[in-house]
Parts: sequence; C-alpha cells; structure tokens
Amino acid sequence: RLVKVPKMGRGSQHLKERHSDDNGDGSCCEYHREEDLENYFHRFGPSSSVASFLTGKISDGQWNFEVRACSRLKETLSVILVAALLVPSFTVFPAFLFLATLYFHHFYGMVVGMLLITPIVILTTVPRTYSPWFKKNCFRHALLHLVRYVKPFKLLKKSTTPSDKNYIFCWHPHGRLFYGFALFCGLFDVWFPELKEQEFFGGINDAMFNIPVLSTLMSLNGLTPCNRKNIEKKLGQGNSIGLIVGGIEEVLEGTYEEKDVLYLKNRKGFVKVAMQNNVELVPVYAFGENQLFQHEPNWRLSFWKFVNSFIKVGAPFPIFGRGGFPIPFRRELFIVVGEPMFAQADESLEEFHARYMKAVADLFEEHVHLTVNPHRKLEIV
Repeated sequence: RLVKVPKMGRGSQHLKERHSDDNGDGSCCEYHREEDLENYFHRFGPSSSVASFLTGKISDGQWNFEVRACSRLKETLSVILVAALLVPSFTVFPAFLFLATLYFHHFYGMVVGMLLITPIVILTTVPRTYSPWFKKNCFRHALLHLVRYVKPFKLLKKSTTPSDKNYIFCWHPHGRLFYGFALFCGLFDVWFPELKEQEFFGGINDAMFNIPVLSTLMSLNGLTPCNRKNIEKKLGQGNSIGLIVGGIEEVLEGTYEEKDVLYLKNRKGFVKVAMQNNVELVPVYAFGENQLFQHEPNWRLSFWKFVNSFIKVGAPFPIFGRGGFPIPFRRELFIVVGEPMFAQADESLEEFHARYMKAVADLFEEHVHLTVNPHRKLEIV
C-alpha cells in the first residue's frame, strides 16, 4: 500500500523511497512502502482481478512479483483461455472464414460468414486509437491469465523508477512471439505504480499495423509503430515506451536451448533517440522467453533471412508450441528490470552504446543462476 506519511525515524520497519512530488512545486516527499504488497494489489479494485492473480513484496529496495498459488481448476481455466485466444487466431478462425466463403451461397455458410465478417467490418472501420479504459477493463483479465499460464512467472524490479522522468524500456530477447513483452506492456501500471501519471506504449514492427482488425486491437491496448518519428512523438508528450531492440533480425538469429542470442552490436538507433530526447534507458531481460515455443531449424531461418533481404515480411511462420499449435509451453518466464541509465556528460553514442551492452550482459550474468537453466550462456552479435 502506498501511504503518504510524515517522515519517520531510522527505526521504521517500512522501506523508504524518495520521489519527486506531483504538487507542481518541485518539492519532495517520502513514501513508505510496506514489505508485503497485498494491500497494493487490492487498490486496483475487485473487478481488476490483480489481487487474485499476483502476490509480491519489496525486499532490499527490489520489487518482487510472483503468481499467486491457485487450485488446479483455476490453472486449467487459464490453459483453456490461452488456447482459446491463440489457436483460433492462427488456425480455426481462418479455416472457418475460408469454408464460409466457399459455401456462402448456402444458408449455414451465410450465417457463419456473417458471424465472422461482422466483427471484422466493425473493427476495420473503427479509427486506430489508444484507449486506457479498454486496456485496463477489457484486456487486463485476459493478460493475467496469460501470466498465470507460464510456470513459474516472476518479475524482479531492481529499483523504484523516479517519476519525474520518462524512459525507453529495452526488452531482450525478442522470442518467437514476444509473449513476455505483451505481458510487460499490458500490465505496466501494475509493475510500475510510481509512473502512474504517464502513459506507456509498446513499440512493435510497423508492418503489423497494416493488418486489418489486428491493428485496431493493438492500438486500443497501447501498442504503437516503432518508427523513430512516432517514438519521439510519444516521448515528447511525456510518456514512456517499450522497444524490442533486437527486432526481426534477432528472431532470424534463432532460439536455442543452451544460449540466448541478442542482435545488439549494430543496434544504436534507440541509444541515439534516448540521447537526443533526454530520456533514460532501462534494460529488461526475460529469461525463458526463447523457450516458450519450438526452436526453428537452420534451413527455415536461412529461407526467411533470404526473403527478408528483399522484403521485410517479418518473423518465420508458422509458429509451433504445445501440441504443435501456436500455444506456448508452460515454462519459466523470469523478467528482470534493470536500473535506468542516462548518457553521461560528453559521452559519445558509441560509448553509451558500449556501456549499455555491458549493462545487459551484467544483468544476465547476475541473474541467470536464479533460473531453471543456470548454465545458459549469452551471445551478443
């Protein structure tokens, strides 16, 4: 529970963090956080379901989030919901639409076709816009089920993020379907209550916004094209943004059991944007992201690299997971949020970029021993 209280002595058992006050006068106040975050989760209200899904505490200034233990029935319901969300999107829905098109001249084909086409027409005609209400009231419950689905799920925030700045949260690695990135972006206000005065946007490939319906749904939930002009616009409005730094190139490097491969050495644009817009970079590492789906064979990666050299069509498809469907395996997802980094005085782009790469490598080395595969290696290309 966040409680504004008078300054307490050194004997207080509450953890203290200092933040800029929002009163507009530039003054500071102290907030005391109880170690147990149970009351904090209940602040979201009973309809949000946050308190029934998550538990956590603050220890040594670090925020620790975990999934609350639940019955086997509730776990089964989460599995069913994930399958209902992902499988139709890639298989059942396109198949029904194809069959309905073939038999549209029959009565049943017409009925099925209208049921499928009507929501598509509605979502296609709705202007692409961000809706905080839709994100928090319509999409949050589904995201919490996605959090419960991976097993175990943990998020460790190394420190509280000062609220008087805005940030670029840099996600590593990409993974096959940016599953963890979606959870991070969709529940950002849960992970970062200190940034509640800001809006947060998740930047993804511009090409995704050329897909009807999907582009509308992504926009409603705060996803946005990751081109430089749009990113600088969001930052200029006082918001923060998340980026999957490796992009398509990282996906085409492949995923492996024994190592994570990050495409980062030639990625300097995000660092330049941070320096020119006076914002801080926050490295975020998702252990287990690369193990949520099947690894691609080398021949398929080579084929898609060849295709993308001519036209940027994106990551290799189809995606295979549990049971051969595009459903992630129920494996560990451990997200670690590092400390903010700001460009130092007279620091060049190359120097800041090198310092950032070292910070990512250090973040990996400091926490890989806490994962189910402590011998995993990191390779930066």
